[in-house]
Amino acid sequence: MKISIDFETYSECDIFKAGAYAYADHHSTEVLCLAYAVDDGEPKLWTPDMPAPTALFNLITGGAVLWAWNSFFEMSIWSQVLGWPAVPISQWRDTAALAAAQAYPRALGKCGEALGLTGDAAKSKRGKLLIQRLCKPYRGERRKDPELFKELCDYCLQDVVAEREIRKKLRPLRGVEEQVWVVDQIINWRGVRLDRDSIFNALDIIDKHSLVLNSQVKKITNNQMDSTGSRAKSMMWIEQQGYTIESYDKAAIAEAMADDSCPENVKKFLEIRQALSRSSTKKYESMKTLLGCDGRAHGVLMYHGAATGRWSGRGFQPQNLPRPTIDDVDAVIEQMTLREPSEIDGEPMESLASCLRGMLIASEGHRLIVSDYASIEARVLSWLAGHDDALDIFRDNKDIYKYTAAEMYAIPYSDVDYDQRFVGKVATLALGYQGGVRAFQKMSEAYGTEVTEDQALKIRNDWREANSPIVKLWVQVEKQARNAISYKDNRDVEYKCARGAFKFVKGDLLFRLPSRRILSFPQAKFVEGDRGMDLVYNGMNNHTHKWGQIKAYGGSLVQSITQAVARDLLAEAILRLEAKGYPIVLHVHDEIVADVPNIVGSLSDFETEMCRLPQWAEGLPVTAEGYESQRYRK
Repeated sequence: MKISIDFETYSECDIFKAGAYAYADHHSTEVLCLAYAVDDGEPKLWTPDMPAPTALFNLITGGAVLWAWNSFFEMSIWSQVLGWPAVPISQWRDTAALAAAQAYPRALGKCGEALGLTGDAAKSKRGKLLIQRLCKPYRGERRKDPELFKELCDYCLQDVVAEREIRKKLRPLRGVEEQVWVVDQIINWRGVRLDRDSIFNALDIIDKHSLVLNSQVKKITNNQMDSTGSRAKSMMWIEQQGYTIESYDKAAIAEAMADDSCPENVKKFLEIRQALSRSSTKKYESMKTLLGCDGRAHGVLMYHGAATGRWSGRGFQPQNLPRPTIDDVDAVIEQMTLREPSEIDGEPMESLASCLRGMLIASEGHRLIVSDYASIEARVLSWLAGHDDALDIFRDNKDIYKYTAAEMYAIPYSDVDYDQRFVGKVATLALGYQGGVRAFQKMSEAYGTEVTEDQALKIRNDWREANSPIVKLWVQVEKQARNAISYKDNRDVEYKCARGAFKFVKGDLLFRLPSRRILSFPQAKFVEGDRGMDLVYNGMNNHTHKWGQIKAYGGSLVQSITQAVARDLLAEAILRLEAKGYPIVLHVHDEIVADVPNIVGSLSDFETEMCRLPQWAEGLPVTAEGYESQRYRK
């Protein structure tokens, strides 16, 4: 039995900043209504003035599964706000997760549109206004309007119908992948402990240092400006100093500060701008907002945050916490207890940014065990391509960047020098997915090196010659993807490549991964391009964050497959570690973090379990390295 549910709530807490768990923890949060539907039955409405829905409770006790859109929210409201009988996480399911697993939008309305739903099955566009007026303070006050409330209840009922109809159009998660989602919810519900005191210390220091920096701005500009925040005013003042800056973004500011012709007062102004605009220090505020009453941040991982299945982060974005630039993070965290910028070693904002990872700490009587797969994408790519020479390098625990350089320069591995290895590294990272001359140049620039077009062309050609199995993989994968679309009427045929196979089903190009999970390229087709017929599919654009056409080619398809395989290795390692008693609280890219009782397990056992290969990954050389600590670090 399947039960679709949807809550509408009121709170003074901003859910987009705080996340569902902290939102449910907030003293002002209350339920306005609940809509639910059993299987295909008519949706029913419950409001807090009614008796508790015991019939619903009985169905759940009998094993019914609860479905919702972004179910972590419903789970939080159910248990934390209402305090209703506990529902095991294994009985919850998430239709937004199904949509994301098939590369469709996570927003209910946008997903319905992408799937072509209309009428009662579509999400009401008026809902946004109703939520704005009734579900949060409107112009600073709580608004109660009986007519609008009735509309909100109808909207809630309609959401249940829309979620159910979308679910019918999507493939269910099966087998291992369903287990992965359940464990993901367990990890998000468990949360990661944060160093509350140090976070508040850091915020106090940031406030004090910001005042000092803004006073310096006043002095530098002769009271013309009291901050660096205004782009227009800042650029105008800089121009008045006899210097022109093309834009006010990070790259332009860094370029100006490196320019010998830039006046010293302008450089100081821009230096202050850099310090005040550090996004990393703003993460302290995000951490504070996310803190639940238990001192932990919950729900910071997003299942299927990328179309490949990789996770993304929420809240303080654990996936992009800055790497420390200082040697002794513990010393700075100790200095933070004094709450004075002058007591912090180095530039305060930079030092505090270096301490962000250290805000994630072990529970009492526990330690963090952290381990990271080494060069996992490069290993997977070589494995998919059958690049035996590269695989042997990995099996011998040699440096893939040195090996690449040796092949490119046609010299012995032992003769590769520092500069040659650097070229091998950039080439491996930039060219593995059919990147060209410009891709290599841009990656080189990111590492602080300029490369001419001719140099980049030679490096690209040398790399492709040295890695011909990977080049052949690009060609083969694109050919089979095109075959699947071209011969779409032949539904029973699979087009094998990259240890998996393409199929075209109901307008979607599907790739069966080695793990047997399905990678989706929705609504794939051919369109006329500059050089013939382009292969395109619909998806969320990483830059515009809008649903639309994305061009695919051999390298991009191989990149998706490679990242998906690396993700599946991580996912199955998470399942094994959880089953073995390692409570995972976070995973970042290819790294797993567990909050482990002091008397349980060991780092070596943890690493061994991570490297245990599933049957489908036979022959893939995998290694993992890690550490044990009271604080998260790198």
